[in-house]
Amino acid sequence: MEDQNTKKDFHTRNLDIIAQLREKKMREQEEKEMSQKRKQDLVVKLKSRYVKEEQKEIKQQVSLPSINTPESSKNRQSSLKKEDLMLEQKMRIQEKQRQYLESIKTRQLQEKQKKEEMIQRQEIIKQSVKQKVLNQLSEVAQFVTKDDLLEQDSGSDDQDAQKVKLKKYPFITDLKQWKKKQRIDDAVKVFIMVGGYGDIAKALIQRGWVKNPDSGSPCFDFKFTLHNSEIDYNNLQDFQIVNHFAKIICLTTKVGLCKSLNNLIWFNNVDKNTFYPRAFDLSDEEDFENFREEFKLSKAEAILKMYLHLFKKKDANLIEKIKPQAIVALSVCRKMLQDINELIDQQKQTAVITQKEWDILSKDDLNVQALAQKKHQAWLAKIGEVKPLKKKKKSKLEKEQDDSIEDVDEFTQQIIDILQSFKNRFPQYYLNGVENIWIVKPAGLSRGRGIQCYKNLVEIEDHVASKGAQWIIQKYIEKPLIVLGKKMDIRQWVLITDWNPLTIWIYDEAYLRFTAEEYDPKDLENKMSHLTNNSIQKKGENFYKSDIEGNMWNQEQFSDYLMKTHQVNFMEIIRPQFEQAIIWSLQSVQDQVEQRKNSHEILGYDFMIDDKFHVWLIEINSSPDFSYSTHVTEKLVKEVSEDLIKVVIDRENDKKCDTGKFKRIYKAKSVLEKPASVGLNLCLEGKKIKKVKG
Repeated sequence: MEDQNTKKDFHTRNLDIIAQLREKKMREQEEKEMSQKRKQDLVVKLKSRYVKEEQKEIKQQVSLPSINTPESSKNRQSSLKKEDLMLEQKMRIQEKQRQYLESIKTRQLQEKQKKEEMIQRQEIIKQSVKQKVLNQLSEVAQFVTKDDLLEQDSGSDDQDAQKVKLKKYPFITDLKQWKKKQRIDDAVKVFIMVGGYGDIAKALIQRGWVKNPDSGSPCFDFKFTLHNSEIDYNNLQDFQIVNHFAKIICLTTKVGLCKSLNNLIWFNNVDKNTFYPRAFDLSDEEDFENFREEFKLSKAEAILKMYLHLFKKKDANLIEKIKPQAIVALSVCRKMLQDINELIDQQKQTAVITQKEWDILSKDDLNVQALAQKKHQAWLAKIGEVKPLKKKKKSKLEKEQDDSIEDVDEFTQQIIDILQSFKNRFPQYYLNGVENIWIVKPAGLSRGRGIQCYKNLVEIEDHVASKGAQWIIQKYIEKPLIVLGKKMDIRQWVLITDWNPLTIWIYDEAYLRFTAEEYDPKDLENKMSHLTNNSIQKKGENFYKSDIEGNMWNQEQFSDYLMKTHQVNFMEIIRPQFEQAIIWSLQSVQDQVEQRKNSHEILGYDFMIDDKFHVWLIEINSSPDFSYSTHVTEKLVKEVSEDLIKVVIDRENDKKCDTGKFKRIYKAKSVLEKPASVGLNLCLEGKKIKKVKG
């Protein structure tokens, strides 16, 4: 009852409030109407009053006699003056109002015009930006289409299309419990993908696998990662498959490869200089000193080659200028050819190249003062104070290569004989040119970052000292195979499925990467002419203007070019050299990499070819790029991802299954046993034998 009464009271109060509001509104409406009515009445009264006064004045003027008394004339004049003043004031006010209204209209028109102009400018900018984007898209449309982008997006870690929507359970460490929690059948396989690789994930999903969304989870059958550090080797179970081996950095880093190839002699009687350009670790003082000596000796060889080049050109002035250096260089090169027995028999041991000889050989090179001046000029050019000097184009004589020499004098013949001996003795003879160029690489960076070419020892020493990082220096291939005027290298995929016994697979399809600009050994600062990395070339102005589509070729295009242009068979001449270099490089580290069953490693080998069609190993990359950077890589990445799963997954259950384009090129016959002598002191000790008197 009380609740009902309360509700009634509340309802009554609401009705009262509504009634009061209605009354208030009606009163306000009435007051408004009254005020309007009063205003109207007032206006009517004023009008009638004004009309009456006007009529009264007219009557007075009609009734008054026309007698011009002084008093009446004064009154009339004063009244006329007042009327004139009032009329003038009224006209002035009207004029001001008119001017004010006109100014407002003018301002409004101006603002309207400004808005219209701004809208037009914005529209023009939008159209130009749109046109620029369309032009860029049309330029790269040959590489990327809408379907490609969709497929590439599907390749990311978060967009793998699988039917089961799985959750993260970071506290579960047992795979069976994880599957039970996810309500997955125990027979279903689970994988983890870190760092993209969408085509590999797609291949696994097509085989009925499911993806664990937690990249750090220990619950998986197969894990594919970008970095080796993302795998916990200490807690791996025997059945779990991973795509890296522990301690693989002895092969896949610049320093590791440089040092590891020294061990090749213990596994195979092969000289690394036959397939790997000589390289040195500049962070090692002993290696740095060895490089200094090697640089000087290469300089002597370069001077002899330059002398011979000038002799072919019959440039008497330059020959006379370089001859003092050539005489010293000839002496140094003779010492380089001395046999070990001849060196032992010498009573007085001397260095292959003395400081006095080096001063003569390097007299045309940069010194410390000249380097400082060069760096200052470069700084001025950078800030815009001085325009950089234009490089002179090479003459036709410099471009031509002619081995025929006529009317040879005795000194020139000695140089020819020495160089012929170098050609027979030193496998890297054709790497060395007339410039003595070396390439400096930061040990800890990839994708061409920090790389620089030099031909002066003082510049190299200054570069290494000023940067303060670990550097690798390698002999630059001065006479590379030039294709359509451009330098190139070759990326070859290699798969390791076992280290003991060593088992190597090679992918049947390689691809070429070109520079966007023509090769010019004179212009060492132009990276677009010397480095083939796609990450560098795509930033250049000429990347999309290149005659070579995407600055890449597939293997078939290159094979056709070699046959048509040079009559060289790729599969008979080039491919066997690839395979031999791959086997030798992997043999050199087979006792260093930590072997584990159910592990594998996909590697990206980078090769270069010189103008004599000799193959040179440049570097080995772990986790090679699997992105759709061009139309060439798009096709190959899709194929290699599927074929990779065929080898590492399908082949585990069926040894005779199809492995796609992966071909096994090597399997060691015996299992390598690591030497038990590690840590033993193998130094040879002794003392000098005294001569017997008498």
